[in-house]
Amino acid sequence: MRFMAVQSKQPVTTEKLREMDRKRWLVRYLVLASIGIILGIKIYLIVYVVDFTVGFYSVLTSVVLFNLFFLSWVKFHDPFTAVKDIVIPEDKKPLISIIVPVKNEEGNIRNCVESCINSSYTNKETIIVNDGSTDGTAAILDEIRKEVGTEAKLHIIHLSKSIGKKAAIEAASQIAKGEIYVMMDSDCDLYYDAVDNAVKIFYADRRIGAVTGHARVRNASKNTLLKIEDVWFDGQFRLLKGMETVFSSLTCCSGALSIYRREAVHDFLYTWAHDRFLGIENFKFATDRRLTAYVLGAKPEDVLKSHKEPSEQGGNANISKNGYESIPILQTGNDDLNSMKSSADPDQDDKTKDKRRYAWKLVYSPSVRVTAGVPATFTDLVRQQIRWRKSFIRSLPATGGIYWRRPFYAAFIYYLVLGLKLTRPLIVLKVMALIFSGDLGTVVFYIAGLLYTGMLYGIDSRLRNPGYPYWLYRPLFTFISTFILSWLIFYAAITIKKEAWR
Repeated sequence: MRFMAVQSKQPVTTEKLREMDRKRWLVRYLVLASIGIILGIKIYLIVYVVDFTVGFYSVLTSVVLFNLFFLSWVKFHDPFTAVKDIVIPEDKKPLISIIVPVKNEEGNIRNCVESCINSSYTNKETIIVNDGSTDGTAAILDEIRKEVGTEAKLHIIHLSKSIGKKAAIEAASQIAKGEIYVMMDSDCDLYYDAVDNAVKIFYADRRIGAVTGHARVRNASKNTLLKIEDVWFDGQFRLLKGMETVFSSLTCCSGALSIYRREAVHDFLYTWAHDRFLGIENFKFATDRRLTAYVLGAKPEDVLKSHKEPSEQGGNANISKNGYESIPILQTGNDDLNSMKSSADPDQDDKTKDKRRYAWKLVYSPSVRVTAGVPATFTDLVRQQIRWRKSFIRSLPATGGIYWRRPFYAAFIYYLVLGLKLTRPLIVLKVMALIFSGDLGTVVFYIAGLLYTGMLYGIDSRLRNPGYPYWLYRPLFTFISTFILSWLIFYAAITIKKEAWR
């Protein structure tokens, strides 16, 4: 039988959970101090030297940068660290449903499926949905099914025509029996212990509704663009999602690998798969951000209600009328189950009623890992970024409309970052205009700030990955993102009704 694990079978060790030694922590504190000093210098420069608009924008970016590094370095703790020693008895392990939608991935699908089957977690089923592939994907999937037999609990659904990623996942959910859904892209390879580590996180805290993992680029050494994307991925996951995890409020659970508690997501899958936006039926974009928004926006009373009434969405919802007590995995952990109930109880007075405005925690763990296939050419990168910006546009009323219910400081940073993203192209245009007006001081000021920011991201990756050779590529991505990719938001908006996914 041809099955070799595509990732290291060594589980995350206690030593690896210590992110770095004291010397590297000292460098981190020096970086934070430097951001504070630079912020003070910028404030002085916008008063006396540089263009106020560009300078004020730069000051706000430094405020965000300091919060990003401080919170993700000092306040973030990998949720797996606290639960790594938990041993779940075999008869207590919840069933896990690994769901992988795939279309035309004949070069990747075998490794992807093998990584799922070879996962160290034992009580699992794997559901692959072939979304109308026109290449050799279907034949490869049938070949794998013959090789593994019935013991692997591998289910393959062949769709006669493509219905899109969201609808394919919804189709898989109709037969999925797991208490937890593991969703991953078909060009990704699951680490051997990723599911085991994620289940322990869910097992220890019943209010966690979603866990997203840490993605790195597969075969990053092949060309310069892949190296740039690898260091970018490393920072985006560890820093941005690390910061958001401090508030249990991820804005996007990555499509590369995200794991949802069934009770947090199942009742939203039909509406998500048939999303309507700007008059477009079954809007194909905003797959990850939109699903995350449903979990983010769920209120305690909504969750309790869904557990008291059978689901009307069809499929194996398996939601009991008896409430949370009927959900096996929710009977573990040390948190207070009654807190969610009291927050939704209208008979509780203001002094005793839980003030929580959201039902679920959404967290990131760098110990839940996956390698991802990414665009290998600049043309493919641009196409990916256009799709992502269409998703971003869709997420504005979705995530933006509910994020205020999350912790105040998390919401403050989210809306500040949102404003900076939307105005970045205008600032770049302003800088270009200043070149022709002769204000080269402001231009140098802005470009130096970009270089400094990119270097900080690169230093972060190098500190966490001693000997990592690609950290110096990070400033290059900052320039590409600022001067090229940021403009794609306009093209994405103009062509948002063009539904071509590739």
